[in-house]
Amino acid sequence: MAEFPEFDPAAAVDGDITFLFTGEMIYPWMFETDPVLRPLRDAGEELAQRDSWPRLYDPARLAASDVPAAAAVYYEDMYVPLALSVPTARAIRGLRPWITNEYQHDGLANSDGAVLDRLIALARGTA
Repeated sequence: MAEFPEFDPAAAVDGDITFLFTGEMIYPWMFETDPVLRPLRDAGEELAQRDSWPRLYDPARLAASDVPAAAAVYYEDMYVPLALSVPTARAIRGLRPWITNEYQHDGLANSDGAVLDRLIALARGTA
């Protein structure tokens, strides 16, 4: 994290830069250093202590799904390892994966519509 200043919470608190989260997680210390998160500290702690989360996916239901689906799978995704996303995509009946290194994890937001267009075409069976 020292290599990338945008991950430095002190600089974000000082207003020097926009703070970026590491992955899609929030660490406990962030509730102390980020004034925007401070009011959410108690809720964050309550969620972190919860251990009764239901299963995220129902593999049998996904395998039986007849809903057209498409997914972008990125080779160098910094949050989702290819070794996990490809078998997951294969387990979903009818899912058409687009495995690419053309974009990163945020390709949907940063591709000027290209990723969404490709996924819609895949889901419709026209790509």
